Amino acid sequence: MTGFMDATEAVSLPESIEQFSVFYPFRFDPFQLEAMLAFLEGKSVMVAAPTGTGKTVVAEFGVYETFRRGARVMYTTPIKALSNQKFRDLRAIYGDNVGLLTGDVTENPHAPIVVMTTEVLRNMLLQTPWELDSVQCVIFDEIHYLADPERGTTWEESIILCPEHIQLICLSATVSNAQEIADWISRTHRPIQLIVHTERAVPLALWYFYDRKLRLVIDHHGRQVADYSNVGGEIRALIGRGGLTAERRREAEEAEPPPWEIIQALAAEDMLPAIYFLFNRRDCEDYATRLAMMRVNLVRDRATRQRIAHVIESFLASLRPEDRELSQVQTIVQLAAKGIGFHHAGLLPILKQLVEVLFSQGLMKVVFATDTLALGVNMPARTVVIGRMTKWDGRRRRLLTPNEFQQMAGRAGRRGMDERGNVVVPYSPWISFKEVLAVATGELEPVRSAFTIRYNTVLNLWDPPRGDRVRQLFQESLAQYQAAQRVRLLEEEILQVGHELETVPRGCLLGLDGDELLYDYRNIVAQLNHAKSQERHLEHDLAQLEADLDDRPWAVPSRPVLRRLIREMAPGTPLHTRERGWVLFLNRLPYGGIALVLTREGSAELLTEYRQIDYVPHGIEPVPIPEALTLLAQPVSDVRGIVSTEAFEEIWRAFAARPLPDLDAMLLEHRRQVEARLAPERRRIEERLQTIQQTLHELTQQRFRHPCHACQRRKEHQRNLQRIARLEQERAELEAQLGREIAAEERRVRELLRGIRNVLEHFGYLHRGYPTSKADTLADVFDTNGLIICEMLDRDFFKGLEPADVAEVFSWFAFDRETRFANHFTLPTKLVLLRRRLESLEQEVFEVERRNGLALSTGHHEGFYGAMRAWCNGATMAEITELIELSEGDLVLTFNKSLDLMRQVREMLEKLYPDHPLRWSIATAEALARRDIIEQSLMIGLLPPIGT
Repeated sequence: MTGFMDATEAVSLPESIEQFSVFYPFRFDPFQLEAMLAFLEGKSVMVAAPTGTGKTVVAEFGVYETFRRGARVMYTTPIKALSNQKFRDLRAIYGDNVGLLTGDVTENPHAPIVVMTTEVLRNMLLQTPWELDSVQCVIFDEIHYLADPERGTTWEESIILCPEHIQLICLSATVSNAQEIADWISRTHRPIQLIVHTERAVPLALWYFYDRKLRLVIDHHGRQVADYSNVGGEIRALIGRGGLTAERRREAEEAEPPPWEIIQALAAEDMLPAIYFLFNRRDCEDYATRLAMMRVNLVRDRATRQRIAHVIESFLASLRPEDRELSQVQTIVQLAAKGIGFHHAGLLPILKQLVEVLFSQGLMKVVFATDTLALGVNMPARTVVIGRMTKWDGRRRRLLTPNEFQQMAGRAGRRGMDERGNVVVPYSPWISFKEVLAVATGELEPVRSAFTIRYNTVLNLWDPPRGDRVRQLFQESLAQYQAAQRVRLLEEEILQVGHELETVPRGCLLGLDGDELLYDYRNIVAQLNHAKSQERHLEHDLAQLEADLDDRPWAVPSRPVLRRLIREMAPGTPLHTRERGWVLFLNRLPYGGIALVLTREGSAELLTEYRQIDYVPHGIEPVPIPEALTLLAQPVSDVRGIVSTEAFEEIWRAFAARPLPDLDAMLLEHRRQVEARLAPERRRIEERLQTIQQTLHELTQQRFRHPCHACQRRKEHQRNLQRIARLEQERAELEAQLGREIAAEERRVRELLRGIRNVLEHFGYLHRGYPTSKADTLADVFDTNGLIICEMLDRDFFKGLEPADVAEVFSWFAFDRETRFANHFTLPTKLVLLRRRLESLEQEVFEVERRNGLALSTGHHEGFYGAMRAWCNGATMAEITELIELSEGDLVLTFNKSLDLMRQVREMLEKLYPDHPLRWSIATAEALARRDIIEQSLMIGLLPPIGT
């Protein structure tokens, strides 16, 4: 019997595992067997293991065993493409016992095995939870996407709301905090057994492509065998040093290896097929096209070319003649014939499937792909090339995280086909080899909750008047658990500090009266220090009184004013200084001081600070100064060696004739008045200072006579007391922090809940905590902009619109790419006016949310319009792409999302307002939109891939 590890062949395994093993050509690993046995024991299971190690085997055993018991099982995935793939895989085994639910596709929904997106499960748990009464197992694939800002909340809500009787199987990539996630699930749902496996089924080797050669850096044993620490990142280094010229930049960029060079090297080393990861759709297409133009021969034999042609023809046969002419179709077909492909979210679904089929059959040797391919589509390769080590995350360009690198690297190495997988990173003048190695070998980052609440979730769970079930959802979220974990860590720290306190010796180390003597001694020392501090303060107060005596009874010019005056001052201008009294300005020296001035004593002195000048008279004519003095370049002790005594005396006779105030007399009188006013304060300070100095003398004597003063172990005892005091303070601070953490988290939840309630009450979905008749409309619309859409319904935005126009309006909310593109469509006047009303409504919603600390709604995309209306009115995809600069795949994705949104609103109207005219308009709009390539994209998941 196949399917067992050598170490377990002698062990009797349950019959169900033995039967299940016949589906697989390889023996199960111990971690897979451990997970299966745990599931058979009735436990929930979480498996954390690298990509490509066989986690899915555990999930498929869960399907097998649950189906064998005659119960229902639900298999959830994060995206529709994975749901479609898993549906096809399971249907090949279980036939019509498998159903599919992806929002826009419903196939055999009551089957015992149902594959669905996680979002569909979440909606079911909110609206029709009784449908899970007969379900015994739910599988969550790619659960590490709990951290994803867009998808993470869906996982958390699904796990929290999932009935306790259901066994969970959670599959995760290797993450550093898998135990934390498992602990949260155990607390929120039911106990779950964590099984961590770190070894890859096919070991990886890391290569660096530099100077036209593949250079092994880390072998498949995990040993680093080469180092290129001085290579890479030259452009950034030049920028940092300010030495980047256009020529140097061009030289550095030209050194970056072209993709064809890397692919040729891989082909020469028998390292194809390869997935070449990039983070830009245009780059994927350009790299693939350039490789084809280089005439790299990847398909060498005629038989392979014929097989490729056969698969391509099978796919083209399902397309309408005009769709075969689409530029994207033509490009993919031409590239595929040469063994080259690209794969990204903007590709038509049927073309994605074509690429996947050709690659999985070994007919396509290289695929240039965005990192969405790493999400879980089953396309393993012998080699993965990480073409860029940076990516734009919507806010900034940053280095890849180790998690992102490992997710892509995990596609390398085909189990049962390759002895090892290869990861290649090309040299880059922007990123150094050191940075590459740090990312490739770095510690994985923990999964952090991205939980956020939405209006429809609140209304589905709201129990009036306070919404306690919504509050409970918050409190059971992973975000709350991780916040509470900080509380638990603080509690542990408090306990540790308490234990440490117990280890510190207490009491006198010589066996005297406990700590009392040392406390007494420390009290004397503290009093002594306090008295010294008082002495310093009193001496400072006396000095301050002296400073008050130095104040001028006139306004002293500020530094900026003096700077300006001296810059324009004429020689002979009188100035009054603090030290010399009246002086005469001679000149400004080019350096070394502020001004050169003439004193009454006959010296030419340098003023070095503006604060030396305390008065500049206004409107006084300068005193004539001999030219020999105005040209002085440095101070002199007596200018009478330069000019005659008579000339010097004439200067000061002229000065005496100027009508200048007697500042010295004013200052003398001012000081006399200040001294008289401050005399009582001076006496008080001096008396207090004398008393403090007497106290200092007495305390110094007490300290000297104290028994502890000469004790040899006093300092050791004192250190113990200080340590006790420090630990007690630390414990008090931790306890205060603990209190703040608890209060802050409670406040955060309370304010968030209050904010959501306020918004819903403002727009009339709640009234004094009770749902209104409008509440059911929003409860059934699972979209980020559900509130805006329901307000449009309530305010009759859709009244009188033709079906194609209805579909057009919904499409405005369906395009979610943050990108700019040319759009040459024009809208009729009624839709232009409707968009203006919509913009006004959105501003109202945004403002109400902002006032309540929320940012849940995003609004419609301003640049996307016209395409859906044209499609519903019969335009071909080629005609539409001529008017809007978007790929066919982007348009298909947007049209499908529009259909999903219309379906939600239509089903809500059927349930609540069956006679509402919009219901019929939407149904007609859906029929108009579901044609040709759109209908094919919706149904593509129901059938095996064409050409297989």
